[in-house]
Amino acid sequence: MIKPWKILESKQTFRDQYLGVRTDRCVREDGHIVPTYHVIEQTPWVTVFPLTDEGKIVLIREYRHAAQKILTAVPGGVSDPGESDWEAVGRRELAEETGYEAREMRLIGTCYPNPAVQDNELHFFLALGCTPTAGQSLDPNEEIEVFEVPYEDFLAYEQLDVQHALHAAGLFYLERYFLKHPELRPAAS
Repeated sequence: MIKPWKILESKQTFRDQYLGVRTDRCVREDGHIVPTYHVIEQTPWVTVFPLTDEGKIVLIREYRHAAQKILTAVPGGVSDPGESDWEAVGRRELAEETGYEAREMRLIGTCYPNPAVQDNELHFFLALGCTPTAGQSLDPNEEIEVFEVPYEDFLAYEQLDVQHALHAAGLFYLERYFLKHPELRPAAS
């Protein structure tokens, strides 16, 4: 039976306000030594699927430098160190990135974005009854355009020029949630 590796030695090889890199030396149950294993340490993330009462999803368009692409996506972001109220993080990110507020938030799933090298979790929320209430409150490095589309148009996710894999995973959770709660699915226009 597979068992977790035992960490023999661990050292912080990089740390800033956004992420850390830890290098571990491990031993498996069978005695095999894993001499160098790098782990990217990040705080948990939250991604929000915001829906209006009119059946539209609130989307953002944002430049993502690592990919050097402009992506169409849903709002979300990282938690601050020590935060554990994922709904509050989701509400904050929704408001900051879009200027919208939700009447109700529902947790629809949690996963690890890349458990081979990252230690953080990603929490997906469905935000219902979203309405614009204020202007955006963006971080200095953010440039975000906000727009709404009918939910059914968003379901053609594969037609986006550039796709965000974690948002596609979130869409899976969202569609599964709608199968259990069909009364919440936006009506086709």
